[in-house]
This record gives sequence, C-alpha cells and structure tokens, in this order.
Amino acid sequence: MSTDQKEALIIVDQPTELGRDLRVELEELGWQTLVTNSARPARKLISENPFDLLILDETTLPEVQLADILSEQPEKIPIFVITTQDGTQLQTAPALDPDALLSYPLIPAELRDALTQKRTLPDTDILGRSDAMQQIRESVAQIAPTPVSVLITGESGSGKNLIAEAIHRQSARNREPFLVINCGAIPETLLESELFGHEKGAFTDARTQRSGIFEAANRGTVFLDEIGEMSLSAQVRLLRVLDAKEVTRLGSTAPIAVDVRVIAATNRNLQQAVAEGKFRQDLYQRLRVIEIEMPPLRAHPQDISLIAQNIIQKQSDELRMPPIAFAPDAMNALQQYHWPGNVRELINLIERLMVLSKTRHITAADLAQHLATTPVTEPSYLPVLAGKTPAESDRDLLYWAILEVAKDVKELKAYLMQSMQTSSPPSLPVPIYDAPIEETEIKETEVGAGLKPAPTEKDIRPLRELEREAIANALRVTGGHRERTAKLLGMAVRTLYRKIDQYDL
Repeated sequence: MSTDQKEALIIVDQPTELGRDLRVELEELGWQTLVTNSARPARKLISENPFDLLILDETTLPEVQLADILSEQPEKIPIFVITTQDGTQLQTAPALDPDALLSYPLIPAELRDALTQKRTLPDTDILGRSDAMQQIRESVAQIAPTPVSVLITGESGSGKNLIAEAIHRQSARNREPFLVINCGAIPETLLESELFGHEKGAFTDARTQRSGIFEAANRGTVFLDEIGEMSLSAQVRLLRVLDAKEVTRLGSTAPIAVDVRVIAATNRNLQQAVAEGKFRQDLYQRLRVIEIEMPPLRAHPQDISLIAQNIIQKQSDELRMPPIAFAPDAMNALQQYHWPGNVRELINLIERLMVLSKTRHITAADLAQHLATTPVTEPSYLPVLAGKTPAESDRDLLYWAILEVAKDVKELKAYLMQSMQTSSPPSLPVPIYDAPIEETEIKETEVGAGLKPAPTEKDIRPLRELEREAIANALRVTGGHRERTAKLLGMAVRTLYRKIDQYDL
C-alpha cells in the first residue's frame, strides 16, 4: 500500500451484494479494501495491517468478538456500521461507539459524506473518545493549516507535546523540520545560544560559529516546551523573532530572516507570571493567539483504557515482550486513581509492569504495590523565601539547614539534661521543663565535658554535602517533582536541574 492511499477492512455477515457494493464505492474513491465474512481472520488482519477504516455489517455484531478485535488496534481507527434498522442493535455492543451509521441498501452519497468527515478527523495520536479529547482533536484540525502561534497549557506529563506534534503534522509545514527545545532543562546562560545561535568568539566557549534552533527550523516548526522558564532577556529576543521574523546570532548585528511557526507549552500560570513581572505581557499575548488546554488524565478517566492499550502495544514492540492485559478490577483501579503524573506516570507504570510482572494478566492486587495511595504532604522544614536570586536562595538554603542542625543539637542538650536530673537521688527535686526550648538557658558547661566531646575537624561536614543532602531529602518528599522541589528549597528550577546533575541525584 502506498503511503498516500487509504486502506479499509470490511466485515460482513455473508458474501452478499453489501460487501461488493462497499468495495466498488470505496475503490472508486481511491481506497484499497479487504472483505471478510468472519471475525476470526478480522482480528489477525487488524493486528498485521495499518487499516485506516473498519466497516461492520450490523448483523455481524452478535458474532464478532468486539473486544478481541479492537484490542489489536495499534491506535484508534474510525468505525462505520452498516445498519438495516435504527441502530438499536448496537446496544449489544455499547463499547463500539461508531463514528458513523450508514443505511442499507447503501447510499453512495452517504458513504462519501462519512468518508469526508473521517478524512478531516485530527491526528490519531491524541487518543480518547471523551468530549474533552474530541474537542482538542477538532481544535488541532482547525488551527493546524493556519500559521498562527499556539500556546498549549496543562499539567506536567499530560501530553502537551502530542498536540504540538499533531499541529505540525497536519500543517503545510509537515515536510519541514519540527524541532523541540526544553527551556527549563538548558542553563540560562546557554539557552539564548541554543535558540538564536552565536558567532565565533561571542563568549568564552564560542570557538566556532553556530546556527540556532530557529535557523535550523526555517520553514518548519519550533516547539518551545516549558516556555515559562525562559529568562527575560531571551523573551525579548523571542518577541523579535515573532514580530520581525528574523533572528540575530549572539555576537552579531546582522539579522537573518526566518520563517518559523512557534508552538509553546507550559505547566505554569503565565498570567500570574506576568503579574509578578517574571514573564513579558507582550510575549504572552503574542504566543497566545490560540490557546489549547490539555486536561489532566484524571479529568477523562473513560479514556484510560484506550490510552493504556496504545501504550501497551508500543511498549511490547519496543521491549520485545508479550503484551500485558488489565483485568476489569485493575482497569477500574486505574480509572479511580488520581494520576498526579498524568499520562507520563501511566507510561512508567505500564513499562514497570511489562518488565516485572510474572503474569501477563494484571489484577487490582498486582497494581496495589505500584500505585501511590498516600497523599504527598507539604514538608515543614527549610523555609526559604521566594523571589530571590539563585545565589541568595542557595545561601538561604544553607543558612536554614545550619539552623535546623543547631535546633536538633539544642533539643538533644535539653533531653540529656532532663535525663540526668531524672536519674538523680529521689530526695532531690526533679525540675520540670515545660517552657519552650528557645526560652531555656543552657550553657555549654551545664552538659558536662564527659557527655559530648568538643567537635573536631572530622565532625565538620562540607557545605556541599549538606546541600546535596537537603536536595535529596526534598526530592524524596516531593516524589521527584522538580518544580515542587525547587519551590520547597527556594531555588530556581534551572538551578535545581544543574544541582541534580552536579550531585548526580
């Protein structure tokens, strides 16, 4: 089958005129067709061929093992049903949810209309039959042919990149480059060079001339992920690219014309960032010509089954392992779960189950040890003030860490004092320490020289070690969530990424 020709599978009850009529009509419209009158070969055909359309005769529905057939789809394909009645027989297969109902005897115009609607259906990588996901696919199909900038919002791991990829594939730029850059993963000092390029000698390590992302993606699409982490100076340059359609390399004054569509994504509230002076108002408006919000996975649990099946198929191919299947109670558990990590968490879960499960049939009991059921609570230590520079935040982090150590030492001294006096002779009164520790005067000589020796050089821990320990503890508390960890430590996200790499965490 050529790459530009569609292929359909037709499943009819008997080799009657219906199958012949459908084949004739479809092939006149440029489709390749396969016809079968049995569900058994249909399952194998779907698993081995990338069909673009499935057509079912209504009378075959009681015979067709629908779940088995549809489970072989590597991704969701449109389904047409030929009905001789009013569609009430479809109640026997409520999971079918056909994309079109066609009457019999076949009306060619009705088939052509249904195919026209099918061909305008947006990208199938954006999976889901929920209203929210269908609306997103329709929005993508509507805006993809236009050159406007798009801002994609939504929680981390919800699949914002899929929207960006779908927009590019359905646009007139689909044969040109689609380049992605994560603005939060690149140090601030290097981000502008990555985006706009640099001349030789523009800065210390600029030993050769280099083109930036925008030059490399000329006539194509640039996807700026985590746009909210971009520095203000880079924002000014980006605005210039959007307005003037030209880019100037670092160390140069000569503008270079570029024709690039920009798609940006963020999990931050950019309106709040604008109000706080951390994001430019004019750039926000320029990027937000069209805004698409990707819902979190917990907002459309009815799509989890379809998304999970797609992930399982891909993981099975990549890992070269037999696919797993979720029992009904396990699927119910997945749909009830909160999914703080969204689709990315679901992908990680399935990959873990593919590798670790001794059986390919996953039950709710199997899931229990893999799904976090305890809510993450906010820690009450290391209170670093926000709104400071990375250097100030690092200094405050160390300051508060030292204070916490000092507080622990002070409490230990009080405990030792109370223990000593509790073990004194009964005739002596035992003081009661019910005043706050901060109000209790405890001198170094009161503890006694024999209880705790004076600190030596071996007792002193390097600040680097204290900082690494604080970051590691914060990552454990937040479950590895980088933004919450950075907020907890009062540290810029980019600084946290750099520290994680530096300390190999």
